[in-house]
Amino acid sequence: MSFTPDQLAQQQLDAYNARDLERFLSYFAPEVEIFDQPTGERTLHGRDAMRERYGSFFATNTALHCALLNRITEGNFAIDHEHVTGLADGRELHAVAIYETNGEHIVKVWFIRR
Repeated sequence: MSFTPDQLAQQQLDAYNARDLERFLSYFAPEVEIFDQPTGERTLHGRDAMRERYGSFFATNTALHCALLNRITEGNFAIDHEHVTGLADGRELHAVAIYETNGEHIVKVWFIRR
C-alpha cells in the first residue's frame, strides 16, 4: 500500500496521540533515522530504538497530546509545526518535525525543538 507524505505524517501523529506504540511504530521504516537539528546528531536509529524510547515516554506521559499547528508537504516530505502538551513534568514543547517518506514509511525525521 502506498501513502502520501501527508497521510504518513497524520497517521503517525494519530497513533502518537493515542499512545498506541505498535501502530505508531508501524509508520516508520525498520531502519528509520531520527536527527536533532541544528546539531545534525542522529539520536535514534531503527524501530527497536524507537520502541524503547517511546514506550517509556508514552507510559510516563499519560496526558500526552501533540497538536498540529501547520503542515507543508513537498515531494516526499511532510513538515509539521507541532505543540506538545500533557508532559508529566508540566513542560510544553514547540517543535518542527521534517518527515522524509518513501511511499510506505517514514524513513528519516529531523526535529527542531524549543
